[in-house]
Amino acid sequence: MARKTSFTRDDVVDAAFRVLEAGGAGAVTARRVADTLGASTAPVYSNFANMEELLVAVIDELGTAEVLRSCRRSWTDDPFLNMGIGFVRFAVDHPQLFRAMYLEPKRTCADEDVVEPQLLADLAAHPLLGALPVDHREELFFQASIYTLGIATTVVTGLWPDPDLAVVEAWLRSVGGLLIRAAMESAGLAIPPEFHFSTGEFVVPWRQPGCAATEDDHDES
Repeated sequence: MARKTSFTRDDVVDAAFRVLEAGGAGAVTARRVADTLGASTAPVYSNFANMEELLVAVIDELGTAEVLRSCRRSWTDDPFLNMGIGFVRFAVDHPQLFRAMYLEPKRTCADEDVVEPQLLADLAAHPLLGALPVDHREELFFQASIYTLGIATTVVTGLWPDPDLAVVEAWLRSVGGLLIRAAMESAGLAIPPEFHFSTGEFVVPWRQPGCAATEDDHDES
């Protein structure tokens, strides 16, 4: 097979994405990206002034697409719950990309400009939550996002290195259900009976019989 000698801007972004996924933002150097391309550094510098500009392109063009893809996947039959589950799954599947997008303070993230507006538009089409006034819907999304970001961050930073995704779903149903009820009540809207199942209830899954945390508590008492 003949070696490729011409590389586009998209080729460079894709190579940088692969370097980032493997080693984090700090690993994205012109030399590593060029090695991934199988080229000299010329294609890198002919398309990007520096590595920070390249990293922003990776996040804007590929990172946000991965977040949206995961948040829009049908993990359950509820689109709002899917956003939370999908975001945590994104953190599990792409920890280095998550770090670059959400945990590195010097980097501008396109999440607010791309991901958030699109997910809010999806939420406007939700069979229950679409009835909320826009300000209530945005506040609901914001508060749920803060909670979900906290879960995802514990995973990526190693505080919860091997998350039980069933527990994650239970927590998101629990807290999401409370937020939904508060938002609906604040807006003067009733929750139809058929939606009660999807709004969750307060659960403490780590306190169930046989759970290590429960056994530890018993030992301490």
